[in-house]
Amino acid sequence: MIYRGQGKNLLIGARNALLINPPIYDTQYWARWSQPHGLLKIATWLRTNGYEKLRLLDCLATNETRKVSFRHRQVIERGNVQRRICEYGWPLEKLKLELKRHATGELFYPEEIWVTSIMTYWWESTRDVIDLVFEVFPDNTPRILIGGIYPTLCPVHAEDNIARGDDRVVIVPGEICNEAANSWTDLSLYRDPVYGTCPQYAIITGSRGCPFNCAYCAQLKLNNGNRQVRHRSATDVADEIELKFTDYGIREFAFYEDNLLFSREEFLDRLDEILRRGLKLRFYAPEGIEPRLIDKELLTKMRQAGFPKIHLALETIDNEIARSWNRQQTTIEKFDRAVEIARACGFKSGAEELNAFVIFGLPGEDLQAVVNTAIYASHQVGSVVPMLFTPVPGSLIYEQHEDYIRTCGFDLQE
Repeated sequence: MIYRGQGKNLLIGARNALLINPPIYDTQYWARWSQPHGLLKIATWLRTNGYEKLRLLDCLATNETRKVSFRHRQVIERGNVQRRICEYGWPLEKLKLELKRHATGELFYPEEIWVTSIMTYWWESTRDVIDLVFEVFPDNTPRILIGGIYPTLCPVHAEDNIARGDDRVVIVPGEICNEAANSWTDLSLYRDPVYGTCPQYAIITGSRGCPFNCAYCAQLKLNNGNRQVRHRSATDVADEIELKFTDYGIREFAFYEDNLLFSREEFLDRLDEILRRGLKLRFYAPEGIEPRLIDKELLTKMRQAGFPKIHLALETIDNEIARSWNRQQTTIEKFDRAVEIARACGFKSGAEELNAFVIFGLPGEDLQAVVNTAIYASHQVGSVVPMLFTPVPGSLIYEQHEDYIRTCGFDLQE
């Protein structure tokens, strides 16, 4: 197959490849569900397309306590605010040593290097990893392919700052991402001495897409403007879960999906298939679920299947503010109803079994409304998860304030 990406031909054939998940530079990092599931799906897709040797260099691989190492990088000052930036994951020097093992012939020579780039504000480490590849492979640099959220939302920025007009660097075409989207994640890549331990969990994506366009979310652009929710079959999802349980001993699974419960019947079919197989597992939905979509039958089956806790997307108790964020589908009344149903299904308040997301830091924010929401959520469910707003390129709020961002001279990492 030949794909054309950003004016360059991309030939897919039988070859060898490295896959890299870069370290990140940030003020904090929550690593509990940090698996690069997009890159792991690409690995499965590459195998089906004749690739012979693959190796994953996951700089954010967690240790046995589900944490990553970090080290001080720099201090950023904005007015009277001072924040420490750290480098999370492998030091670049460790990645350099692993790349040299391939460049010197100790391990296979990669014809391609696939690099994922997740958050738009983490783009700098992607640039540094690619610079490192050029340093280690100065004379015969493998073709470098960049995919992930950052180049999807900011292709021009990626072309200017990452590819920089070099034909050896290619932004992965959307066709490839779409083809790989339904692939299973390839966890065999963690059976490598560099990790020391295999993952204790797996990320599962059973659906893609959301019909809504909340002002702070960029999922619509990530899905190429497609509001349709696309599903894998319940059997396919359960087959992947069962294989990861039997082959890797994994008992914890996290569903990462744009709107997990939107297609109720499909999700119920998935739960039924999991229950039918009698697997004793634990399931999580760390990205949260819409309170309005909760009902007793669904939560009862989630509890039976192995969900020890749920995260409700409350965000604000002020319905007028929610509407200003283009979230007409969510109200405080629907949240209260969801909490009542959850309690009736055995989820306890005050025990981290019921959690509520509260968002803060939006432009024009009513600080009292944030405080009121946090206090109310704490009273109702006991566990409040504060979510700091980030102006994500491709979202409605980013577009509304893009002129201001440019006037201030802010780049993505800022």
